[in-house]
Amino acid sequence: MYTPDSDVSRFLTLLRNKIRQQGFTQLEVQQTLGWGRSYISQLLTRQKNLRLDQVLLILETIGIEPESFFAELYWPAAPYLASRTSAPQRQATELPAQLRDLKNLLAGLVKVLAEKQLIAAEDLRR
Repeated sequence: MYTPDSDVSRFLTLLRNKIRQQGFTQLEVQQTLGWGRSYISQLLTRQKNLRLDQVLLILETIGIEPESFFAELYWPAAPYLASRTSAPQRQATELPAQLRDLKNLLAGLVKVLAEKQLIAAEDLRR
């Protein structure tokens, strides 16, 4: 059974894993971003509300494209499929449908995050 809580947990777990996979520690990311002591840990453990702009900053800092991150979150086979198909073929056949799907998934994610009060509506207006 789907629950928004499980989606948020998957999201935070993937973000923590990506930080490690890219060779960073949470401390390095927080220092690079100029955030206070243990701030990133509090964000990743739901002690503080994580905003979408903060997610994008973390992804940029660790060198992950948001599209890649969200594709992996919602299409776990995406990295495997990407490596099995040539780049021009992927762009010609998969990209438009994936972008439409990603837009819908991001809208759903934003709704869930807003409902869980992990982001605020005013953060989305920027």
